[in-house]
Amino acid sequence: MIVIQANKITKSYNDIKILNEINFSINQNERVGLVGPNGVGKSTLMQCLSGEMPPDSGDVIIGNGIKYGYLEQLPEKNNNTTTWDIVMESYSELIEYRQTMHELEKQIACAEENQLEKLLNKYSKVTEMYERADGYSCESTARKILIGLGFNKEDFNKPYKDFSGGQKTRINLARLLALNPDLLLLDEPTNHLDINSIMWLEDFLNNYSGTLLIVSHDRTFLDNICTRILELNTNKVNSYFGNYTKYLKLKAEEDLTFARAYKKQQEKIKRTEEFIRKYRAGIKSKQARGRELQLQRMERLEADRKKQMSNWQINITNNSAHEVLQVIELEKTFEDNIIFKDINFKLTKGQKVALIGPNGCGKTTLLKTIIKEIYPENGVIKIGNRVKLAYFAQEYETINPYNTLLDELLTSFDITIQESRSYLGKMLFSGDDVFKTIDQLSGGEKARIAILKIIISGANFLVLDEPTNHLDIESCQLVEELLTEFPGTILFVSHDRSFIDQIADGILSMENGNIEYFPGNYSYYQEKINRIRNEEALLKKQEKAEKKVAKPRNEKKEKEKLVSKLNEKLNLIEEEIIQIEEEKTKIEEVLSDPDTYNNEEKAKSYTFYYHEIEEQYNVKYDEWEELSLQIDELNEEL
Repeated sequence: MIVIQANKITKSYNDIKILNEINFSINQNERVGLVGPNGVGKSTLMQCLSGEMPPDSGDVIIGNGIKYGYLEQLPEKNNNTTTWDIVMESYSELIEYRQTMHELEKQIACAEENQLEKLLNKYSKVTEMYERADGYSCESTARKILIGLGFNKEDFNKPYKDFSGGQKTRINLARLLALNPDLLLLDEPTNHLDINSIMWLEDFLNNYSGTLLIVSHDRTFLDNICTRILELNTNKVNSYFGNYTKYLKLKAEEDLTFARAYKKQQEKIKRTEEFIRKYRAGIKSKQARGRELQLQRMERLEADRKKQMSNWQINITNNSAHEVLQVIELEKTFEDNIIFKDINFKLTKGQKVALIGPNGCGKTTLLKTIIKEIYPENGVIKIGNRVKLAYFAQEYETINPYNTLLDELLTSFDITIQESRSYLGKMLFSGDDVFKTIDQLSGGEKARIAILKIIISGANFLVLDEPTNHLDIESCQLVEELLTEFPGTILFVSHDRSFIDQIADGILSMENGNIEYFPGNYSYYQEKINRIRNEEALLKKQEKAEKKVAKPRNEKKEKEKLVSKLNEKLNLIEEEIIQIEEEKTKIEEVLSDPDTYNNEEKAKSYTFYYHEIEEQYNVKYDEWEELSLQIDELNEEL
């Protein structure tokens, strides 16, 4: 079954065609990744598909009865809207039913006899729709979703503006989960999420039963989620079955086939042109004109425009001393909050270390302290001899928004126009792109120019804060190549696990104000952390077992008695729930019988009684859950 279909979708901005007759379809339960370079129109296409923006021409066809949810790249909400209100927006239809029911109840209570039957019939229909949509449990479902996504009850009434980027994304995901759509459209859902949140999101989406269309530059995320990749170009969408790694393999095979075909066509063109030149005025002039017409009609293959970073010699001004950076007992506070304390580590020449940790743990603060943009309360930062440091900030502070790309390099470095063009070309800026002003660039393009300036600055120690945040996949790979070849030392923050794996030879893990160093890349770090956690869990289990043996008999007996009493209470509640369910079923049978509504008083009393029974059921079920949790905790201690 086709869930969503794009039929000749076309969209232009200022006479520039972004999408041109784009066609594709997605079937039920597919998990599809949408990839393509920055500026190709991925977000524009997602907005067209979601109905946020109409296409200039073409149709978006959503399957009959399909409910969809859209997580935009830059979600906008009223600053004062609370977390709870945002999630409850998903239940607007149910809330309308509920308000209608309450209004009808008031009308029924004081209705004349000749109006009562009509009101009861209307009330019965609305109640049936409300129950079918599980309306009585929408608040409890919303609570469970928010708590499951890591929010506590204190967060429910906090304004949206008070949350971090990752938390805002989780609030919007909670809203979509409460909506429970058949189709999820997610535009860069991992932007601003820390690694733990990304891994949580992967787990959530892998357990989601509907259909997915995801735009993401996170290759690991696409690998772990997707079963098909759509590659977007201006004029078409190419489809590849499998995850992102499989797509790369299939794409490489395609590129090889194309390269052979291109080479063969170029050879044919060359031979034909030589024949035309040789015989244009001779005896074979008629044949030459025929060959000329053949060339004119030939559909020519375009050369592969992929840029390569090979043969770019990266120069550094001086070789640094062996010890590049030493951080000793560093402490930073903000008002009364300790951001980090007793931080100790050092970097030596040639090391490439990733700084990772949850959002808000102080990674950017630590980087800004190292570059002396902010100052610590305590501790020492020692920069080694002959170290020349360059810093990449998420806000692109090192570039002038009013310069053209060409002028930005020419005014910053002693280089020629030709050298400047060459550098820009290697960073995927070609032709007239070099005359664009920086304020005209996308976030990803600004990141590329800022990284380029750092690379050619001659610095031997790079400090980078989220360098890939706005880059497309091709640009990520290009920067990876550059940084892998960089002959100096690098300290960088990133949430892109693939990027970290390619570059890092060490991990600094920052959490709860502390820092710990692990040699190796991210995969090795994750493997080690999992091993440590498994060992800790085993040790905890052994300690519990030992405590059980060592516990005094009286204490153990008391807890066993308590568990026994709680189990008795739990059994009673279970019996009550069974009785309530039986009573509920009987009332539902009565209410579903059309004859019930011949007696208006009877119908009215049964309807009100049903609501009371429903409330009793919810209360008893909550009691059952709480008791079950208590019993489980006590059993673990025994």
